[in-house]
Amino acid sequence: MLQLRNLLVAAALVAVVGANANGTIYEQAYDGTSSGAVAQDFTDFPTFSSFEFDDFMVSDPQWNIKKVTIYGLEQGNPNFNIDARLVITQNPSMTAPGTIYHSDAGGVLAGNNLEFNVPFNLTTGAYYIGAWVSRPFSGGGQWFWLRTTPVSGGEHWFQNPGGGFGFGSNPVPGSVVFNSAADLAFKIEGTVVPEPASMIALLGGLAGMGLRRIRRN
Repeated sequence: MLQLRNLLVAAALVAVVGANANGTIYEQAYDGTSSGAVAQDFTDFPTFSSFEFDDFMVSDPQWNIKKVTIYGLEQGNPNFNIDARLVITQNPSMTAPGTIYHSDAGGVLAGNNLEFNVPFNLTTGAYYIGAWVSRPFSGGGQWFWLRTTPVSGGEHWFQNPGGGFGFGSNPVPGSVVFNSAADLAFKIEGTVVPEPASMIALLGGLAGMGLRRIRRN
């Protein structure tokens, strides 16, 4: 009976892992028509440095994140990039982010998009995601984070801490700047850790099948 139990536990674990293999956990896909929002630390014009944030929700016990893709639009020369950054924060703000759950300065440009491949975990809760490139405008031009609709949760936020664009230095809803509400386009890949109840239910179901087979024999 102990051998049967061990086999059932192993089968349950294999089933759970198989059901949660690396893949897309969450995506706000680009709608194909919306414009981009500048997301750049301008090293030569710092008063115009602008940052974008969007909300998302982790409804599972835990996400084991392996990769984040930020869908963008390149209108410059990425060879001038100093770095590409990703943050996961409590608030949609560069100056008052609250808790910073993850920070990564190792993004790479893949076509128009930014890709971040440093793994990290998030537990159940509400978060904001922010991403941008650091480069000079002179020679480097601009990189934009693509906006997308419909809005899921709340619309994205814009912040220009230096106030160069005339919207103040505090975060404002994107609709204030771009005249319409939208999300930002991004994708999160990895695995989902299921609730313990889900694993218990799976194990119980497998155990039931095993006992029925024993009784038949």
